[in-house]
Amino acid sequence: MENFPLDFLLNLFLVGLLLATIGYCAVLNKRLSTMRDAHAELRQLTEEFDKALIRSKSGVDELKLLAATTGKQFNAEIKQAKELIEELQLINASSTRIADRLQKGVESSSKREITGIYDDDPAGLFDDEDVVPARPTDEPAKFRTEAEKELFDMLTKSS
Repeated sequence: MENFPLDFLLNLFLVGLLLATIGYCAVLNKRLSTMRDAHAELRQLTEEFDKALIRSKSGVDELKLLAATTGKQFNAEIKQAKELIEELQLINASSTRIADRLQKGVESSSKREITGIYDDDPAGLFDDEDVVPARPTDEPAKFRTEAEKELFDMLTKSS
């Protein structure tokens, strides 16, 4: 060891440390470039995610608008259906009353003999004393009961 001066050994030691530092820097540079590449990919993914969020927000807004519009339409149709149900219930109640009146008339007239067909009594439900001469077609029919009038009105309206 006496052949090598101390300066040379220190320089050799420093060269070894510098080579180790250079090697470490090369490895670190490689890792940093990998990290930069990953950072670029992460930036791209973040931008795509942001675009997807914007699209999803607009989709949710469209769905809300569509749901509100559809809800209004459903409410309008439900209201109309309720009105039709009420109207049908009234028609049903009225027809039941008319049918009951007619049934009573049929029961009372079934005991009588049917002698002829009358202008306002095509079923022949009334006595001979109720015979009305045939009326012209432009003259309105004369009815014997309110039930007959209601039934006639309903039958002529549906035609």
